[in-house]
Amino acid sequence: MALWRGSAYAGFLALAVGCVLLLEPQLPGSALRSLWSSLQLSPAPPGPGSPEGRLAAAWDALIVRPARRWRRVAVGVNACVDVVLSGVKLLEALGRSPGNGKDHTILHSRNDLEEAFVHFMGKGAAAERFFSDKEAFHDIAQTASELPGAQHYVGGNAALIGQKFAAYSDLKVVSSISDIPAGIPVHLELASMTNKELMRSIVHQVFPAVTSLGLNEQELLFLSQAASGPHSSLSSWNGIPDVGMVSDILFWILKEHGRSKSRASDLTRIHFHTLVYHILATVDGHWANQLAAVAAGARVAGTQACATDTIDASRVSLRAPREFMTSHSEAGSRIVINPNEPVAEWHREGISFHFTPVLVCKDPIRTVGLGDAISAEGLFYSEVHPHS
Repeated sequence: MALWRGSAYAGFLALAVGCVLLLEPQLPGSALRSLWSSLQLSPAPPGPGSPEGRLAAAWDALIVRPARRWRRVAVGVNACVDVVLSGVKLLEALGRSPGNGKDHTILHSRNDLEEAFVHFMGKGAAAERFFSDKEAFHDIAQTASELPGAQHYVGGNAALIGQKFAAYSDLKVVSSISDIPAGIPVHLELASMTNKELMRSIVHQVFPAVTSLGLNEQELLFLSQAASGPHSSLSSWNGIPDVGMVSDILFWILKEHGRSKSRASDLTRIHFHTLVYHILATVDGHWANQLAAVAAGARVAGTQACATDTIDASRVSLRAPREFMTSHSEAGSRIVINPNEPVAEWHREGISFHFTPVLVCKDPIRTVGLGDAISAEGLFYSEVHPHS
């Protein structure tokens, strides 16, 4: 999307990367509870004086709109219909019964779908995979759409982010990144993929042309694996992604592929989001109001998942690590999170990091498009320095 502010232009483009199939975009409460139990975490008592209540109040005090606001937003063409339903009920309707889980980079059959579903359900994680058989995919999608209780929503990165921004700005649709004038800030929202060659091409050819990047833990690790970045030997995250490792990869992306005096790249900002915490990493001198931006992104994760207008402390739980190291590639420093001061900040060679926990909805109502809402909210509260 491209964003215009007053008479000056600014830009934002939400791109969906790759052709993906997401038959179960909703992360069920049962999966979240299973993940939390496996991590042996227990919720604190809810209420205004609880860590959740104090953190939510601290966010409200921190979240202020930027001095220079986005006025117009151009959204890239990327839209679909999301069918939201129980994955278990869909498998039953397809004549499948639960078996062994197995990840598949490409889905070719109903059996592959079942195995991939079981695999990711066991991890309490959402996943997106390309389905190669057009007729089989059509049959599955038709069955899903007609199941009792199935809900239909607007889907697609650009459409969802545009829908979020529509409450704040004027909208314009563009067909490609080439339609945006030079010098306009551009945001790229990554999606799940399994093609390393495609990811390498995006890193080397697309990253230099975008200003801001949004991604989750699966996309971040795959990016590092595809482009031989830090911790790329790690096959998958073991539960909650380690903050120090995430920080190392974000630092590497901006140092190796972001803007510098010797590199012609526009990339200066990355918004990383995972279930229990968010990090905003920015090249110094290019962005402002990022403390409010990361807090706003985390706050909307809790309100949208629980379908509430404000954070209800009795319905959310603080699951983020209370202390962590800021790096594993170098000495780093130890951060201790205080719910009364929920945004931690650290710096590394001209790059600033802003970290905040997420108040995770205990029994989520709807998680479709949650990552897109997070990125849109973070962008809305961000202020890019003109001509930076």
